[in-house]
Amino acid sequence: MESVRKTAKAHHKSTPGGTSGRVVEKKSTPPRASETNQQKDAYLQVGRYLLEQFAIPAFRSHATIGLVDRDRIQFYHANHSVILVSSGINFSRQDEKGLDKLIAIVIAFSRLTLRDSGILHDLRDGRLFRDNEKLLISDLPSGAMKMQEGNELEFVDEKIGAFALTYSEVIAHEPSLAGRATAVLEAKSAKWEGMDLVVKISWPGSERTAENELLAKAVETAESGPGDEWALKHLPRVLFSQDVAFGQDSTHSKVESLIEKAKFANGEYKYEGRTLRIIVQERLRPLKALTNVKVIAQVLLDVGCGMWFDSVFG
Repeated sequence: MESVRKTAKAHHKSTPGGTSGRVVEKKSTPPRASETNQQKDAYLQVGRYLLEQFAIPAFRSHATIGLVDRDRIQFYHANHSVILVSSGINFSRQDEKGLDKLIAIVIAFSRLTLRDSGILHDLRDGRLFRDNEKLLISDLPSGAMKMQEGNELEFVDEKIGAFALTYSEVIAHEPSLAGRATAVLEAKSAKWEGMDLVVKISWPGSERTAENELLAKAVETAESGPGDEWALKHLPRVLFSQDVAFGQDSTHSKVESLIEKAKFANGEYKYEGRTLRIIVQERLRPLKALTNVKVIAQVLLDVGCGMWFDSVFG
């Protein structure tokens, strides 16, 4: 213990006016900025890989990738709600258990079904669509904005029966690891022949009110109010809508259960579960497409009337 005390005193910086005028400076530690930057670059690269996974196909519930650093691997999982990072697994020759874990992981990944991997090509239990292998096809691997173009997606609905949608150009697409990840595509269907359609695919919070419910309420209000029928001309016609909730055996449910049991250093963390939402509606045109001054004036007037209608009946 004596030697420890002397060592600590030798590295202590004397106060001015003390018995010893000698000052022993601490050894400077090398800066760690380069290591931090390297870690940041690796995390950004992982994020890019995950975003690529979510870019194609449009119906993807989750994605998992592994980051290998020499003899160590770490897994990253994203499911539109949260990003999970596993502990590192050392698979060097000195760690036999780590090597066994790596082999088991490789075998497990090779046995995953498309749905287990996050690619939703078959949701028969969700009564949405079935046997849509074309969701995996893309003619332009590097062109996410051309995803699914020309592919056909078959839907099954109890009310309107079976129908197919043929995708065209992407109007908007914002893939995200934790968020709505909304994609809007042009579409055609023999079910609504001659009508320009759009299909909106998104992952909103499960507790949020669906857009089609808000539109249905607006239509009901416009139809019931005397003299408010004009508002129907400015509401999009929703042809098909459905939410897909995932069962207890799904990856989404297992991740949610895992987080509910976890303890967090900063207190409680509220996990926001997400629902796959599909809406098919007639296509509306942007205001910038208007060129006639009279038409623009009429649109502005209608917008003002719509805001008044919302303030009174909203």
